[in-house]
Amino acid sequence: MIGKLLRDFFGIMRVAGPVRAVQWLGAIAITLPTALRRRDLLAADAVMGNGPFTVRHDRATAKLVGRQAFSGLREIWVRRVYSRGDFFKIPDGGVVVDLGANMGNFSALALATNPTARVVAVEPGAHTVAKFRETMRVNGFEDRATLCRAFIGLFSRQQESDVATDPNYADVERLTETEFLARHGIDHIDFLKCDIEGSEYFLVDPASRLLDISDRVGIELHAFGGDVKGFLANLEARGFRLETVIWDGPDCIALAVRG
Repeated sequence: MIGKLLRDFFGIMRVAGPVRAVQWLGAIAITLPTALRRRDLLAADAVMGNGPFTVRHDRATAKLVGRQAFSGLREIWVRRVYSRGDFFKIPDGGVVVDLGANMGNFSALALATNPTARVVAVEPGAHTVAKFRETMRVNGFEDRATLCRAFIGLFSRQQESDVATDPNYADVERLTETEFLARHGIDHIDFLKCDIEGSEYFLVDPASRLLDISDRVGIELHAFGGDVKGFLANLEARGFRLETVIWDGPDCIALAVRG
């Protein structure tokens, strides 16, 4: 935990500046008992407030806002879980699909990286949809970001349980992959990011086209949803080269490029 803390501290200095990094250390000091008990730093992130936090990634600059925005700042911008090394490339006029967009931290990174790119973001939760729209608004990205409030593809057992009990998802559409692609006029994806809590395994169904029309993918794989190593093997069988696999216990984030 100390090693991760130090890496995050220096990463926050790089991405958000030394003042934010020192503020975060102060937040950790305030919430230390909670951090030790839960073995995470989410309480400290919450103390940092709702922003806006100005962040930098190479030549990209954006603002992150909303409750727990600092957690996304650490994961997406500091730890670079989807942008290790020179992997994160979006060509001019590129199309990015963000499955599980949450409050828009990754979408903001994609849109800030290339001012000609467009994002189609999928997020079903009413609360996070509101946060996503605010993130796009404060950055002036509304004209290049399309939000699809829906569940795409197959449901995991966890999602079925969440939808049945949470009014946040009560009126959400369920779209097939074909319906989603047709609705948004997508026939090619330059970067596919996926974090959908175990439902990502629909991507390796023989009938799925999303992987086949994507050049680069960053996918969070959850062991409770299926066979992680089988998914990685399927990526390679479909013509992808695994660039990086970031393991977290039985789960991982896989970064792969076609060819």
